[in-house]
Amino acid sequence: MTARVVVLGGGPAGDVAALRAAQMGAEVVLVERRELGGTCLNRGCVPSKALLAISALASKIQHAEDFGLRVGELTFDFPKMQARKDEIVLKMRHGVEAACQRHQVKVVAAQGHLDQGEVVAAGERFAYDHLVVSVGTEPSGLPGIDMSHPRVITSDGVWTLTEIPRRLLIIGGGVIGCEFASLFAPLGAEVTVVEMLPQLLAGVDRRTAQQFQRLLEARGVKVHLEEKAEAIRYHDGGVTAKLTKGAEIEADLLLVAVGRTPQTKGIGLEQAGLVVSSRGYVEVDEYLRTANPKVWAVGDCIGGLQLAHLASAEANRAVENALDPAHRRAMDRTVVPNCIFTSPEIATVGLHADLARDLGHEVRLGQARFVGEAKALAEGEPDGYVQLVADAGTDRLLGATIIGPHAVELIHEVGVAISDGFTMAELGDVIHAHPTVSEVVMDAAQQGHKVAPYIS
Repeated sequence: MTARVVVLGGGPAGDVAALRAAQMGAEVVLVERRELGGTCLNRGCVPSKALLAISALASKIQHAEDFGLRVGELTFDFPKMQARKDEIVLKMRHGVEAACQRHQVKVVAAQGHLDQGEVVAAGERFAYDHLVVSVGTEPSGLPGIDMSHPRVITSDGVWTLTEIPRRLLIIGGGVIGCEFASLFAPLGAEVTVVEMLPQLLAGVDRRTAQQFQRLLEARGVKVHLEEKAEAIRYHDGGVTAKLTKGAEIEADLLLVAVGRTPQTKGIGLEQAGLVVSSRGYVEVDEYLRTANPKVWAVGDCIGGLQLAHLASAEANRAVENALDPAHRRAMDRTVVPNCIFTSPEIATVGLHADLARDLGHEVRLGQARFVGEAKALAEGEPDGYVQLVADAGTDRLLGATIIGPHAVELIHEVGVAISDGFTMAELGDVIHAHPTVSEVVMDAAQQGHKVAPYIS
C-alpha cells in the first residue's frame, strides 16, 4: 500500500520533505499558504544574498583607486536592484515548483491546520500515514515599539523598500541585524546598530565578534552594545530612539531584527498530541518524531540553529525515518556549517575556542591571517583569519571559525575534515594550491603544530 505523506509548510524543510517522500514512492501533498520556498527563498537567504552581492560590488568600486582604476561618482538605482533580486527569487521559486510537478507532489496553496487526524486546507481534508510539520518562523516584534508604523520594519519589509534609507537604525546585533548593516552601509546609508548583549553576533567567539565590530565600525557603522531603545518617538520623517545610556538616535527607518518566532499557533498541533514549548517550538526526539507517532517535525519550528541547510537535512532524515523504519537514524548536528554573510564573511563549524574550553576541552589552536596570503592581498581582502580548534590530547579537530574572504565557502573543507575524524596535523598535511585563499586553512593547521614555514 502506498504511504500517504502530508507536509505542512513549503520552505526549505517542507519542499525537501515532500520531494524526498515522493522519491521514496509516497503519495505526497504539500500545503503552503504563501509561496513555495518559504522564508529562505522569498524573504530571507536568497533575496538578501542578491542585494548583498550588489553591496559588495559597490564596496569594491568605492576602493577601485587602490587597484589603479579611476571611476566616476557611484550612484545607486535601488528599484533596479530590487528588480534584479526579484528575478533571482522568481527563477529559484519556479525551480521548486517544477521539481514538485516532476515528482507529482500535489501542492495546495492555502493555510492548513490539523483536525481529527487530518490536515484541512482549501476546503479539502487530507488523511495521512505520516505528517511532516515544517511551518517555519516569522520575524519577531518588540514590545513597546509600534510595529505597524510605516517607519518601522522587520526583515520582511526590506524587500519592498523603494529607496535606500539615509539613516537606518537597527535594533538587534545578531546575524540578521549585522547582515543588513553590511548591506546598507556601502550603499551610503548612515547605519547604527543597537544590541543589548555585550557583543555582536552572540553565537561566535568573543575574539571574532570584536574583530568584526572593528571592521564594521571602520566602514562607518555605529555600534551601541549593552543598550536598549528605551523610548521611541515617531514622526513623519522617521523615528527618534532614546537609548539606555541617554543617547538619542535619529533615523529615517527603524529595522527591528531581534530574532524569529515559530508559526505554530492556531493550527491544531496541541490537539493532535504534539508537545509545544512555551516559546512555540515543537518538541521532537533524536529521530525527529513528535509525541504523536504519525507526526514528525523539522526545521526552524523545532528550535536550535535556524539554518535553511540544517532544515533541509532534517527533512531528509525525518522522511527517511518515517518511510524506512527498519533503518532509522538519529539526527546528527555535530557538523553543521553556520555562515554569516556580513562584510567580511564569517563562518563556523563545530566548536569555537570559547565553547570548547567551556565544555572542558584542553584546546590546541591553529591560526593564520589572510594578510599573509597572496591571493587575499591580490583581491584586496586581507582582513580576517582562520582559527582551527583541536583537542590538545588527541589532536582531533573540534571546530573552526573563519572571518574573511570566501569564509562561507572555505568552512566546508574543515567540516569534511571534522566529519572524517581528521587531526589538525592531518589537515595540515593536505597539499593546497598556491596562490589560493584556501591555503590559509593549511597554514592554520600547520601553525597549530608550529611547522608552518612562514608563520611558525
